[in-house]
Amino acid sequence: MASTIHDDAVLEIEDFSVDYGWGEGAVRAVNHVNLSVRRSRVLGVAGESGSGKSTLVYAVTRLLRSPGVIAGGRARLSYDDPRTPDAPRRHLDLVTATSGELRDIRWSQVSIVLQSALNALNPVLRIGREFDEVLKTHRPTMSRVQRRERARELLSLVGLNDDRLARFPHELSGGQRQRIMIALALALDPQLVIMDEPTTALDVVTQREIVNELANLRARFGFAMIFITHDLSLLVELADDIAVMYAGNVVEWAPAHDLYHAPRHPYTLGLLNSSPPLSGPRRELVGIAGSPPDLSQPVSGCSFRARCAFALDRCSREAPELRVIDESGRKVACWLQESVTEVPAPLRRGVRRDDAASVSPEAVAR
Repeated sequence: MASTIHDDAVLEIEDFSVDYGWGEGAVRAVNHVNLSVRRSRVLGVAGESGSGKSTLVYAVTRLLRSPGVIAGGRARLSYDDPRTPDAPRRHLDLVTATSGELRDIRWSQVSIVLQSALNALNPVLRIGREFDEVLKTHRPTMSRVQRRERARELLSLVGLNDDRLARFPHELSGGQRQRIMIALALALDPQLVIMDEPTTALDVVTQREIVNELANLRARFGFAMIFITHDLSLLVELADDIAVMYAGNVVEWAPAHDLYHAPRHPYTLGLLNSSPPLSGPRRELVGIAGSPPDLSQPVSGCSFRARCAFALDRCSREAPELRVIDESGRKVACWLQESVTEVPAPLRRGVRRDDAASVSPEAVAR
C-alpha cells in the first residue's frame, strides 16, 4: 500500500489490523484501519464497547498485551526532537520500533491517559513521587527542586493545588485523579496525547469540566489528541474530526460538526439518537437494538446489517468499503450512500439531521 507522510501529520495509521490469538483461532479485532492525526487537532474515536477503539490505540502504542497481536499495517509517528531543534522532523514506525526507541518517545512524544486513573496510579506512591519519577527518567538534568516546581506548575494547569502532591491516590476524588493523569500526560510536552475514555467513571458535571480543561490545554499548547469514547456528544464539543468504529472497522469519518448534524451511516445515526441532545427541544432517546457481532464467527456482508432497519439485499452479500462520498472528504462504509432512490431521509446527502423528519425507533434499528 502506497504511503505519503503529510507535513502536518503527527500520526498516520495505515492498513492497520490487530488479532487476538494466533492461527485459525485468531479473532480480528481491528480490521485494516486507516486514520491520520494532524498537528494541533483532536481526532475523536467513537463506538460501543468491543468496537476496537482501545485495542487500536494500545496496539499502535505497543501497549497491547498478549494474546493481542499486530497482524499488519504501519503506524508512523512524526515529531520534532527537542534535543536537536534545528533538525528536520523525525519519522518512526511504531510497529517496527525497538524497545529502546519506544522508551525514548513514550511520555516525551506520545502520552496516554487510561480509563481508570485509580488503577493507573501507583497506590503506594504519593502523587509528588509519580511526577518526580517521570521527570527524573526523561529529564535527568533537572534538579529535585526543578522537578518539584514543574509538578506544581502541572497541577496548576489542571486546576489543582500543590498540596495534592503529598496525597496518595486513594485520598483523592475520581475527578482529581483524572486531572492528575492529564497533568502527568503533559509533563514532558508531548506532541500527541491519547485519552482512552478518561471521563467514563465521572459524573456529568465533572465530565464537562474535564472536557473544557482539555480544550483549553490543547488550545494553549497545541498538542494533537486522540479522544476515545462511546459518547458522541462529548466529541462534538472537543474533536475536530470523528471516526466511528464498529466491529473493528471504521464505518464513518467526518469533521465533527458535519457528522453530528448530518450522519451518513445508520450506526452513527443510532449512536446520536442514543445520546441526549446538547441543545434544542427534548426528544425521545432511541437505543440500538441487538448486540455487535461475535467476531470469532465469520461475518458475511455488512457487519451492521442485522441491527440496521435500512439494510439492502446487497448488504448480506458484500461488505462495503470505506470511501469518500463528498467534497468535504467524508468517508462512509455503507451501500446506502451508493443508492439513488433508497437512501432514507436522515441519512440522505444534503439533509441535516436536525432538519430531517423525526425518526421512529423502528427506523433506526431493529
